[in-house]
Amino acid sequence: MQEQPELVGGALCLDVANSVDGRVLETPLDYLTTYVDLVDWATRAGALSHAEAEALRVRADADPTAARDELARARALRESVFALFHGHATEGSADAEHLARVQEAYTEALRHGRLEPAAGTMRWTWEPDLALPRWLVAQSAVELATSGSLGRVKACASQDGCQYLFVDTSKNGSRRWCSMTDCGNQAKSKRLTARRRADRTR
Repeated sequence: MQEQPELVGGALCLDVANSVDGRVLETPLDYLTTYVDLVDWATRAGALSHAEAEALRVRADADPTAARDELARARALRESVFALFHGHATEGSADAEHLARVQEAYTEALRHGRLEPAAGTMRWTWEPDLALPRWLVAQSAVELATSGSLGRVKACASQDGCQYLFVDTSKNGSRRWCSMTDCGNQAKSKRLTARRRADRTR
């Protein structure tokens, strides 16, 4: 079983967008190769309870063809979510086609959801349909896109091609790396090596 990377997005939609590692490489690493991978990833991100996840695994096992089809739809939405927020973070613009795909998935989610009371407030709930992870990602993407946090969505500044997305929650908005324990430390190490080489040539 391959080691799972740290979830650094700060929002479900970004955590799922980050489920492809090394997008600039010829063969990126995709962590969502089965429907169960998708369920496990969403559960780890806090979007699904363990009971909901188990119900989805049972449904997927009962209808593997439907599960494979839903995985394909979820991965397509993931790419639209990535393109949408990466484009906004790096170029300040959102591609209309990807925006429409996210909106379409969100509209589908609303058609299948119910608004119910929950601890003094209201929340959307859904039956444990195979599409539930995708609907939750679409909901997260729309909420992030229409919130005051959109301007804090950033792409990792690593020069090694990491394109992980995250919500910068630092007070002064100065966060540059997806994770200081990973890309941040790598960048610091490279700067230190460069300075030492420069000192030796003086």
